[in-house]
Amino acid sequence: MTQSAVDQILAALWVDVKEFAVCEFVAGSAIKIHPLDEIEVHFVLSGTLFLALDGEDILELPKGGVALVPPGVGQTMAGSAAAAHVFAPAETCRRRSDGLLHYDATMGETGSVLVACGQIKADIAGSFGPFDGLRHAICSELGDVPLVRRAFETMLEETDTPVLGSRGLVGALMKSCLILALRRHAQKHGSRQTLPGLFDHPSLARAVAGVIDDPAATHTLNQLARTAGMSRSKFAKVFAETMAATPMEFVARTRLDQARNLLISTDLPVSTIATRVGFGSRSHFSRAFRDRFGLDPSSMRKSGVTGDPQ
Repeated sequence: MTQSAVDQILAALWVDVKEFAVCEFVAGSAIKIHPLDEIEVHFVLSGTLFLALDGEDILELPKGGVALVPPGVGQTMAGSAAAAHVFAPAETCRRRSDGLLHYDATMGETGSVLVACGQIKADIAGSFGPFDGLRHAICSELGDVPLVRRAFETMLEETDTPVLGSRGLVGALMKSCLILALRRHAQKHGSRQTLPGLFDHPSLARAVAGVIDDPAATHTLNQLARTAGMSRSKFAKVFAETMAATPMEFVARTRLDQARNLLISTDLPVSTIATRVGFGSRSHFSRAFRDRFGLDPSSMRKSGVTGDPQ
């Protein structure tokens, strides 16, 4: 992938940490977690985590290890490869006095493994998530990168006692850790068949980055295919397989999602927003907006509801 396309995509990435917790184990304990709707990130603060994912070999993560677990995958976190006591999350969960969730599987003993865990949503202007194609865990050892440990420690602190800007700071720190984990993983294993599809398709990355950078431009199938250096038919096929949408569906979705962001974060007139994201008329924009979010732009702005895609 060209460096400029990678940088554009990752620079535009927005990360929201949905939930943060710490998990604690001893050698004989484990917690079995049913498939989650979001990506889960684990960072090993101390000890060695043994992570078993459905249908895969046990992963061994030392102190400083980071794992990105895809959504929809069951997992078992343990203090050893053959833990005898397997708990359900509800059996171990309590909320500490500082408000942080603590999954305590130490069974009254001194914990030997401590892990920071966070469920995250990562996307670009609401249009798509570069990690949506993640099928297998991404694991990296980052114990030699002091920034990562300090970032997770700070995220835990900010989650404990939220203050002004905590959500934005936690998201920015998590984004930095994700980028470092991806970089280290690719350096060790290569990107092919190990990273989500977009990260291994330089041609698609160029086209996607162009749409994100300038949604109002005249993006046609022919033009996007040329940007990708592919024939029209091949580009359409590979794009749909990787992005789960046709190129023009992606363009329309990106325009509308960026319009929603402008609508709720600025005082720009609706007509100006429509033009800025590439619509020729306000009426066409309003119809398309309502079809996607269930509200017309003016109603959304008045109500303060951000709307879910239809």
